[in-house]
Amino acid sequence: MRILIIGAGLTGLALASGLRHRGVDPVVVEQAPVITEAGWAIGLSPRHHAALDRLGITDRAHWPGYRADRYLMFDARTGLVDRIVTENPVMYSRSDLQASLLRGVADLVRTAVRPTALTDHGDGVEVEFDDGSRETFDAVIGADGINSWTRRHVLNGPDATYTGVAIVRFHLPNPDPTLRTTALSLDANGVLGYFLMDGGRKFHGIVMLPGEEDNLRELSVADLAELFPRATGPLTAFKNLMSSNPKSYYANIYQVVVDEWARNRVALMGDAAHAMSPILAQGTGVGLQDAALLAELLTTPDLPVPVALASYEKLRKPPARAMQRVSYEAGLRIGNKSAPTELFPEFITQDAAT
Repeated sequence: MRILIIGAGLTGLALASGLRHRGVDPVVVEQAPVITEAGWAIGLSPRHHAALDRLGITDRAHWPGYRADRYLMFDARTGLVDRIVTENPVMYSRSDLQASLLRGVADLVRTAVRPTALTDHGDGVEVEFDDGSRETFDAVIGADGINSWTRRHVLNGPDATYTGVAIVRFHLPNPDPTLRTTALSLDANGVLGYFLMDGGRKFHGIVMLPGEEDNLRELSVADLAELFPRATGPLTAFKNLMSSNPKSYYANIYQVVVDEWARNRVALMGDAAHAMSPILAQGTGVGLQDAALLAELLTTPDLPVPVALASYEKLRKPPARAMQRVSYEAGLRIGNKSAPTELFPEFITQDAAT
């Protein structure tokens, strides 16, 4: 079994780990010369950690994750706590998570390599690379992100579309070692919030802004703080820290709704198949669930590759699309709702406790 994984992001590396765990060493190609990611926060819930277990990624004691004690959701209109959630995800730095996943499969990854042509001959897939080489594989998995080459040029899939929301991310030091609470506030201007990372020593700050593409891109972090005059509780001190104007990253949020995930011996996974808004912090976890099922099906004895990939699409597309839909709908409500319980679906708040 020769399997090509296009893309060495989180989901591509997770799939490589799961296949190796089951005795198949895939080839992973990554167009970037160096595998690196920004250190933004990623939250993984118990079901996402269960996917890691299925992938054989069980030695996670050294992973530098952090789980806050509580998640306070404020209604900025009233200043009241609208919801307290105690079953919180473990927050990881994206760069730390990628380094942890890479550690076990680094020898399988070819960097500064990208495919330029792909032909599915029915009994195998011939791939030409930008260095002029050609190889044949039993299966090709596109894990190449929201702007996936595999989706657009092989499966003739759609381009990404804007969701109506932008996000600004930034990091700040947490000066209060006793603070173990994550907080979020929602008002007409958008969402202001933070997650705790690095053992609680760092804030991962977020501001979500509804409107046209590039809405308020020109504002600094200090300027953005002034959009939320009614922030209260732990967000008060956090907003004051924003006046230091830390380096930030602004991004318009896009999604991709894909009708066809698999065709004979080629399939999509992760953001290539279902890039979604990060509002509900589910995208990476859903990609890990993709990887777990793909690794299991591709290594099932006597299961033909086209059947394995078609089965993967049948089983994974409905739940991934449902998560994508509720994430998109939550984004549409930003700026129109002030109570977090009106923004977030029940599955986010159902484990809440007061």
